[in-house]
Amino acid sequence: MVLFRFIGYLASRPPKVSAIGKQGFCLVVLGDIGHSPRMLLHARSALNAGYKVDVIGYKGSRLPEDLESNPSIHFHYMTELPRVSESLPRVLYYLFAPIKAVLLAFQLFYVAMFSVAAPEVYVVQNPPSIPTLHVMQIVNWLKQRHLVIDWHNYGSTVVGHRLGQRSIFTKLVALYEKIWGYKATIHITVSRAMARELLYKFEKRGKITTLYDRAPEHFRQLTVDEVHNFHEELKLETLVKKQTLNSDFLPKIGANQTLLTEKKTASGPATFRADRPVLIISSTSWTADEDFQILLDAAKQYDDLAKLENGNKAGSIYRKLLFVITGKGPLKQHYEEVISKMALENVVFVTTWLSAEDYPLLLGSADLGVSLHTSTSGVDLPMKVVDMFGCALPVCAYKYPTLSELVVAKSNGLVFENAGELKSQFAHLFKNFPLDKPETQTQLEGMRRVLRNSFQLTRWSENWNEMLLPLLKNLDKTWADSQMFAERPVYTLNPQDIAAPLEDDLEDDDQLLDDEAEADK
Repeated sequence: MVLFRFIGYLASRPPKVSAIGKQGFCLVVLGDIGHSPRMLLHARSALNAGYKVDVIGYKGSRLPEDLESNPSIHFHYMTELPRVSESLPRVLYYLFAPIKAVLLAFQLFYVAMFSVAAPEVYVVQNPPSIPTLHVMQIVNWLKQRHLVIDWHNYGSTVVGHRLGQRSIFTKLVALYEKIWGYKATIHITVSRAMARELLYKFEKRGKITTLYDRAPEHFRQLTVDEVHNFHEELKLETLVKKQTLNSDFLPKIGANQTLLTEKKTASGPATFRADRPVLIISSTSWTADEDFQILLDAAKQYDDLAKLENGNKAGSIYRKLLFVITGKGPLKQHYEEVISKMALENVVFVTTWLSAEDYPLLLGSADLGVSLHTSTSGVDLPMKVVDMFGCALPVCAYKYPTLSELVVAKSNGLVFENAGELKSQFAHLFKNFPLDKPETQTQLEGMRRVLRNSFQLTRWSENWNEMLLPLLKNLDKTWADSQMFAERPVYTLNPQDIAAPLEDDLEDDDQLLDDEAEADK
């Protein structure tokens, strides 16, 4: 024990060169740092609050320029080990997965102990749970600091979705998560439903607070002139030509025209083209927890309807739909092959990967977003919908119970449970599109107005400063009570002191969580 504490003392000494007067804030994510938007938002907010920030994770996607060039943030990259393929025989998977976890554990321990000067607080993303939770609990104990777990989802439900809920491996992950995620100074959740589960079902010890995802300020709806300028550079028509044989889909594009907009003169104002397609965006991780086939089936049904109704009539009743699908993932190639075999006349799919700078511009120029997120736990919320709402972009989202904390049906978006419902929503929204009546009377514009007057009023920075920063500023300077091996935490929400069980009176539970948050500020 003395030896371990001595190691912790040596590792906790400040570096020779440090940011004088700045407290340390260390983010840990066993994933591609550049592809971890919530953790990057944590980093920005901590920098703005005056912290010196360290980030531990994998090097992959390009980092935002404002973070990469900031002298107060340092990135510590781990070596990413080869992915353990789920196509392996189950016995081999169970053999190689633990070996990979052990190797990662030693690597993470070394980086966290000796590459990063002891911060005031560690913020750990979960999942992935293994080996992050136990390594950071031990590092935190040795360095005598505070641990914050940011619960994006549950590692056990993610694994269970892949291997089955009855799998012994799934049960072991759940046990691991229960033991090593049991206690922290602060537990952050992405939804109130998750906060209630941590409090009542799992009886987590430590302060529990909900920090909703919110888009940063540069996510916004573009003006028509901005749409024109962006699409002059993006050239979606080039993607369409490369990825589809449907040459009749595109309108003719001449001078001062893009796929969506046109100008009468080079210096004149831009307007939307009357013959433009509807631009629909869906961002996916191309994994099994997003049923992309629903969108393909809905598109096929819409195409059949459009061919039947449009016929030889003058002018199209149902507008052509252009789906731009962004993201990377294991099932991308499979679905690209499926799409290539679909013979659609009024619908086109293109896939692409956008830079961090271009992604919000594409959302800001779109007509509709689609979310296929189905939630392995049932209590997380789709980050991509948050991005869309930040751009005042209405969505059609796959329905599950917790989604109502984000998407309010027929107010800021629509919800569906199958391909038929999604097709009907496309048909309703885009019949006689762009407009055969004043813009203010359309359902899409009504949903945009709701988003501008509600969701867009609170951005990530304001939300972080209100919900998390006061808790960080009021951390107990004596570290021991909040640690994994202590008898009790600094903050405790005791389930036995609260009359309402998990399934009863959720409004009272929400008020309780609000009161607790207010009391700790």
